[in-house]
Amino acid sequence: MIDVHQHLLPARYVQEVGEAYITAQGSSTRLPPWSVEGALQGMDAAGIRTAINSISAPGFAPLAAAPAAALARWCNELAAQIGTDHPGRFGFFAALPLPDIDASLREVEHGFDRLGADGVCVLTNHGGHYLGSPVYDPLYEELDRRSAVVFVHPTTPASMQLVAGLSPSTLEFPFDTTRAVADIVLAGVLIRYPRIRWIFSHAGGAIPYLAGRVEMLTTNKPELRKWIPQGFSAELRKLYFDCALSLSPTTLDALVAEVGMERLLFGSDYPFGPKDQMATAARGIAALPWSEDRKRQLRSGNAELLFPRWRA
Repeated sequence: MIDVHQHLLPARYVQEVGEAYITAQGSSTRLPPWSVEGALQGMDAAGIRTAINSISAPGFAPLAAAPAAALARWCNELAAQIGTDHPGRFGFFAALPLPDIDASLREVEHGFDRLGADGVCVLTNHGGHYLGSPVYDPLYEELDRRSAVVFVHPTTPASMQLVAGLSPSTLEFPFDTTRAVADIVLAGVLIRYPRIRWIFSHAGGAIPYLAGRVEMLTTNKPELRKWIPQGFSAELRKLYFDCALSLSPTTLDALVAEVGMERLLFGSDYPFGPKDQMATAARGIAALPWSEDRKRQLRSGNAELLFPRWRA
């Protein structure tokens, strides 16, 4: 299997961003244990050949611009070194110190040209700016030039009211993913920057269920329809989605019906989520009432096409 959704949680990152800030978003009040050795043990037990690491929410949000850029550079250097130390086992999506566009462009160059990154990681919003905002255009121009993969991880919305004591990661993360998907589609990002390959986490949040509603309620809005000339669903079929924490047959069947089987990727969300999340995710795929060919596509086949260097 190829896991496109694993995270680094090194001590320096935790110290500088703040343990309380990190744990405030999760479903648990504790910081999950993370180590390269722990990741490898979990991968071996679950049958995961390769994992692509990234920095999860909250990214570098609490930090000022200069410390955020320095920490992003350190995280990317660490991720690249982990891959070097364990050939074939780890790739990474370069962390970007957004919303600082200039520093992020420097990290794009460093990540791709010097470290061999598999793509970049962004959050669904940075300081309340969702991914369809024109503030990101200089970044998208460079990513489009490189035909880059962009892995999108949810974060806490800029404003919200929690429901029934649930953590932001329980409902607000998938809702923020839904907002981000709709925003890039209806802002024309996919048409203006067609070479960027996007991966959205957690089966796209509520997108599989709301795509038809968006289509219906934009029918008489020409300012939006110009960006979805073939319909909202046609634009969604340009995107990729991982299955992290989303292995319900109900969820995945709806997603496949909306975007097609070839757009699904395997993700575990290690070290976040329940204990032994990698093994739980592997068992979840095995239990799906799908053909073995579909399961193979989800486990690794689609990812091998998107990331040719990780082919078996």
